[in-house]
Amino acid sequence: MSRRSADERKRLPVNSAKTSRVFDRLRQRFGMLPNPSSRLQDDKAIGLLASIVDSSDDAIVSKTLDGIITSWNKAAERLFGYSAKEAIGQHISLIIPANRMEEEITILQNIRRGERIEHFETVRICKDGTTRDVSLTISPIRDAAGKIVGASKIARDFSEKKQAEQALRDSEEHYHALADALDAQVQLRTQELQRQNLDILRQAEHLRDLSGKLLRMQDEERRHIARELHDSAGQTLAALGLQLALVAEVASRDPIHLTESIEAAEQLVQDLSQEIRTTSYLLHPPLLDERGLTSAVRWYTQGLKKRIGMNIDLNIPDDFERLAPDMELALFRLVQECLTNIHRHSGSKNAVIRFSREGENIRVDVQDHGKGMSPEELTEVQAHSTGVGFMGMQERLREFGGELTIDSDHSGTRISAVLPFKGQSESGTSTSKREAA
Repeated sequence: MSRRSADERKRLPVNSAKTSRVFDRLRQRFGMLPNPSSRLQDDKAIGLLASIVDSSDDAIVSKTLDGIITSWNKAAERLFGYSAKEAIGQHISLIIPANRMEEEITILQNIRRGERIEHFETVRICKDGTTRDVSLTISPIRDAAGKIVGASKIARDFSEKKQAEQALRDSEEHYHALADALDAQVQLRTQELQRQNLDILRQAEHLRDLSGKLLRMQDEERRHIARELHDSAGQTLAALGLQLALVAEVASRDPIHLTESIEAAEQLVQDLSQEIRTTSYLLHPPLLDERGLTSAVRWYTQGLKKRIGMNIDLNIPDDFERLAPDMELALFRLVQECLTNIHRHSGSKNAVIRFSREGENIRVDVQDHGKGMSPEELTEVQAHSTGVGFMGMQERLREFGGELTIDSDHSGTRISAVLPFKGQSESGTSTSKREAA
């Protein structure tokens, strides 16, 4: 085994507790030497002590009971930044922060009583002004007579350990904060999902309500058609029956007047045919498929003028293009529903209809000059809580990415629809879908 060099031996790490125990044994040994005049033994002991102190990795400092530094090893130079020449002779407060001076007073009091202090964790200040976390082991120094004349102090730097512990605590706090934040996010997301579920349930309830209203609306429309057929076609058929009976009676007793009776019966048949045609057209006008929206709306408004006496101002540009069939049907139903509502609810005999092209959009405005709606009624309609017809119009327009707005006050009501232009040539997809259905 190769021998270590003197420098390597000096750099050997020494445990602070072990070093302290060696000091105690040496001090006891020095105080108990049977032959004080044995200079050789003393020199060897002092040399061993100096070697241990100088090679220690722990800072070893001695001081008087008044706190004056009497020794300062290499490790103390490295730890605190002061050379032995700078430190020896100075008061120990050189390395003690001002707010910890009370510690030194207590330490010296304990040393005077002969008490040993182990692993006392504190803070010391370096030459460059930085602080170090150190663990101190402090023992009293006795002379040959056993009298306490000072203290030896071993300081071990554990700043890195403390920083690591602090970093660990910070990391734990960080992870706790993350866990709390995650928990908060989970709770927030859970609440959001619960709200969404409630919205879905409300929407489902709304859809059920709408389905019920649509069914009632369908039944009402059927009753309306039945009344129309009864009031028009039924009465015409009854008159036709009476007329045919009259024809039979006239034919038996007055053949000359037979022609007039037959002509009257023929007129009743024509009237009946016209009523049935009108009812059929109201359900779905053939003009809508044959000649487009413009012709269908003109025919419908003219019919209303004749049947109920409503004055309708219709404005459609001459160059208004044909739209996709499904879009033309939606806009026709929009106009039809608006005029029906004006007739039933507004009390107005006048209506204005405007079709226009605004860039890439189609706009339709239907306005009356009736009694309008109260703010409460308008809010309910806009919130979709009432008005199946309005909801139906909205659903028709939503299919094309359109929007429907309604404004009303004491001067009347205006309904406006805006939707992206979709020409007749773009209807292939929807037509194919309808044919497939």
